[in-house]
Amino acid sequence: MITHKMVSFIPKGRVPIFVGNGNNNKKFLGDNTGDNISNKNKNYSELTAMYWIWKNDRTSEYVSVEHYRRFFMDPSHFIPKIISNKKISRLIKNYKIIVPQKQKWAVTIGYHYKNNHSTKDYNNVFNIIKDLYPDYINDFEKIMKGNSLYAFNMVVMSKKMFDNYCNWLFTILFKLEQITDLSKRNAYQQRAYGFMSERLFNVWILHNIDHKDIIELPVYYLTNNKLKTILKSLKARINKKPYFPKKVQKV
Repeated sequence: MITHKMVSFIPKGRVPIFVGNGNNNKKFLGDNTGDNISNKNKNYSELTAMYWIWKNDRTSEYVSVEHYRRFFMDPSHFIPKIISNKKISRLIKNYKIIVPQKQKWAVTIGYHYKNNHSTKDYNNVFNIIKDLYPDYINDFEKIMKGNSLYAFNMVVMSKKMFDNYCNWLFTILFKLEQITDLSKRNAYQQRAYGFMSERLFNVWILHNIDHKDIIELPVYYLTNNKLKTILKSLKARINKKPYFPKKVQKV
């Protein structure tokens, strides 16, 4: 359970990992120990925790990544409820990967990225993949020309598979970082590598995981109000309308 601030709610079976340079006064597991990229958190977002798990966790058979305000939901309950660790463990025995319910978008993933984030980053990633992982380039184009994706960098999979994914992902992102200047971008757009990773996650899945080995779970959206949490989570689960992303400032 990745968090950048102190939280009082920690679902049973979840281990909080604190990211960034905030005050970790509850002594959560931190992304700033061992082999880490904690100092890059403002650009990599939750990926600094994923990097830490990749490099430092030597005992887990499976890895689950959620957030302090987004969790996997139990689909067997009409009233939204966070799925238990026990049920997650049972599901992952039958599937290779657990991901959030796929979002349908009103625009293509590539169009949105180039118009809401950076066309230059998009083109640079295309060229990096073409050079380093040419067998992935068709998958990249298919995802970017499509209208749906698994969002939020939430996932459950085996640690071995997680390590393979992270090795692929960070190889691309570190190459991108070497040729990217974020200094003139606003704080939101400086989270560039986190945003790009959400798209790359889908590319990696398309290339490596058969559809029958994927299970999608709805997302439980935690807020500071119980009724609002239930209504927001319920709406996200049953809403079939394509998502139309809001335009954001690119600078």
